Amino acid sequence: MRPLSDMSIKTKLMLLAMLAVTTAMSVACTAFVANDARLIRQDMAQQVSALANVLGANTTAALKFMDTDAAEQLLASLRMQPLVTSAVLYDSDGNVFATYPPGRQEESLPAEMKVLRSQNSKMIACSPIVEDGETVGTIVVRGDLRLLHEQLLNYSYIVAVVLVVSFAAAYLLASRLQRVISGPISGLTAAAQRVSENSDYSVRVSRPGNDELGDLCAAFNHMLDQVEESSEALVLAHSDLEARVMQRTQQLSKTNAELNNEIAERQKTEEKLEQMHRELVESARRAGMAEVATGVLHNVGNVLNSVNISATMISNQLGASKVDQLAKVIDLIDEHQDDLGEFVTQDERGRQVPRFLRVLSNHLASDEQALLDEARSLISNIEHIKTIVSTQQSYANSGGHVETTDLAAIVEDAVRLNSASFGRHGIDVVRELEPLPEVLLDRQRVLQIVINLVKNAKESLVEREGQSKQLTLRTLKRDDRLILQVEDNGTGVSPENLTRIFSHGFTTKKSGHGFGLHSCANSATEMDGSLTVASDGPGRGARFTLDLPFRPAGVAV
Repeated sequence: MRPLSDMSIKTKLMLLAMLAVTTAMSVACTAFVANDARLIRQDMAQQVSALANVLGANTTAALKFMDTDAAEQLLASLRMQPLVTSAVLYDSDGNVFATYPPGRQEESLPAEMKVLRSQNSKMIACSPIVEDGETVGTIVVRGDLRLLHEQLLNYSYIVAVVLVVSFAAAYLLASRLQRVISGPISGLTAAAQRVSENSDYSVRVSRPGNDELGDLCAAFNHMLDQVEESSEALVLAHSDLEARVMQRTQQLSKTNAELNNEIAERQKTEEKLEQMHRELVESARRAGMAEVATGVLHNVGNVLNSVNISATMISNQLGASKVDQLAKVIDLIDEHQDDLGEFVTQDERGRQVPRFLRVLSNHLASDEQALLDEARSLISNIEHIKTIVSTQQSYANSGGHVETTDLAAIVEDAVRLNSASFGRHGIDVVRELEPLPEVLLDRQRVLQIVINLVKNAKESLVEREGQSKQLTLRTLKRDDRLILQVEDNGTGVSPENLTRIFSHGFTTKKSGHGFGLHSCANSATEMDGSLTVASDGPGRGARFTLDLPFRPAGVAV
């Protein structure tokens, strides 16, 4: 199997989309089935308990007057309840008074019996019958849990079908949508190879749109235009040179040797220039492809970090589940079926069982809520990845999509995407958010800028080992401008780098590529704003300021 790094960008895009959809659907379906199972069991327990209470109240007179026939007639009404498998009516001494079905062999009532319990695929409800403050009998109703198991099995079939359909739909969508990105790149690669191999400068590529890929194709065509013009100029110069040589040969035979040397020098110059043209074409092709790939993968990679953290937390939570302890308790109860009452009341381990089950129930409920929260976060991050890809495709259009936006909500979204990393590295996040009305902004561009700034600040703070780490996010309004600041007390920026930090390709990170801040600065400019940085030097933190026009929602611009 080919490694991921050797796969085509088409295959990578399809794998990312299908993996994200399959993971999200699996987690969501599992959570839904678990919740339905819990609700069905609760409903079954309520039905059995309600039947026991109603029959207990109706059989009071039969017990008081020792009317066995009347009691069995009342119990016979349970045949209309498919959930109930059997029922027993005991008198005040714990002896069997009546049964359903009639004639069923039952043991005497145990000394102690729980009001509601499960045993051997049965749901058992016990209800004392009290009249005038005196217990005149007890009724025990048993329900069949196989209905629960059948419903869970049906849910499992449905989940399997949903997963298969989701995987197929993800494959179909990914196979179509990836062409928007991989198609132009493949065409540009083929054209560059043709130019490099055949020196055919008449090759041109069609512009797929007005995004970065379209700009790259236009720049590639413009470069070939210049190369072709230079080549034609060289051909004309060469022809002119030959004509001059022929004319001067007749007139200046004595200078023939010098003229031949000049021609040889010009031929060498032409060869060097042609080699330089080839190298320029190849360099431009590689730089263009790298810039496009970096733009998409950098933005998606920021969100995938949060997706990976959520998936890891879900995996760790499932691995630390205490469900196996529940099986141990069930095994312990099964061992003492014959003396369960005595075991629960007199044996030290038995007395701990109810308390343990209560604690275990709380743990499982907490684990379930945590998994649901992480699943919701995972789905939100996947939706954000889709938005990033869509935004990359339309960046060069008419200024982006302006919409009514809450700036504080954008800040909270950026913090949430990095919340797990903040906790893991001990970073304290401080919010100084001035109350602001909703404004008109290109939400996706602003969110992408804030995510980049928060991510850079986090990486700067991570390097600050053994010291307090604080990240401050600040929003305010100055005159007709909207200000958003991301400030940290991390490694800071040296004075010589302050003027170069937004340049394309400039980075101080070992694994950086110098694209993120350059892209953020360009986006800010396209929104009639600016992105600036201030720092007192290395080790003294940095403050990035995003300055945008203040345009309140509902006000015509």
